[in-house]
This record gives sequence, structure tokens and C-alpha cells, in this order.
Amino acid sequence: MATVKVIVPLDSLEELESRVAEHFGRAPYFALVELKGREARVEFLENPRRLGRPPGAYVAEMGIDYVVIKGGIGAKALALLRESGVKVLEVEGSKLMDVIEALKAGKYREYTGEGCPGKRGS
Repeated sequence: MATVKVIVPLDSLEELESRVAEHFGRAPYFALVELKGREARVEFLENPRRLGRPPGAYVAEMGIDYVVIKGGIGAKALALLRESGVKVLEVEGSKLMDVIEALKAGKYREYTGEGCPGKRGS
């Protein structure tokens, strides 16, 4: 059984109670969730934007299968992820544990939007 790697943007670091962020690139943290069957392993990471790295590029280089979004994602990050073969999923749930359960149950849909325009001058 293959392991599936998923990035979930987070607003807080509270283990499985962590709040899911409304926007991918502006999230202060990410959860790297590795799903294998019904098992889930979670690792928490800081958004590399603070270190000057675009989060889309960082995630694309990690060999991730999916990125979960609850709200928005920038058009540049979205294009980069898609070019790298990373699928973007919309999943319901306000906490990390909700998202993990939804993923295990197959309760998600692929994001078909074009993303948000980036902020000019920032």
C-alpha cells in the first residue's frame, strides 16, 4: 500500500486540534500528513515564506501528492503545484483532525479554480 503525502496549511500549532488556514501561502505553518491506509503520520513545518522561499516552490520540491486548501491559494503557487504534478484538493473541516478524517473517507474534491491574484508590491 502506497503512502500518500498531503500538505495542510495551518493557522496554529495544536497537534490534531490545529486550525486549518484560510489561505495556503499566508499560513504560518503546514502539516505534512503521510497517509497509509487508515494510518496517518503528521509532521509540522514552518511556512518557508519567512525564510524568503515561496511556499508553492517549497512544497513542489518535497514530492507531495496533494495540497489541501480550505479557502484560497495564489495563482502562481497553484500553477507551480499543478506543473509539478501536485493535485490541490478542497476539504471541509476547521481542524487538522477533521481534514485527516475527510481524506481517509474520500470526502474531498479537486480544486478546479484558477487561484487568487497575488498581492502587488508585497
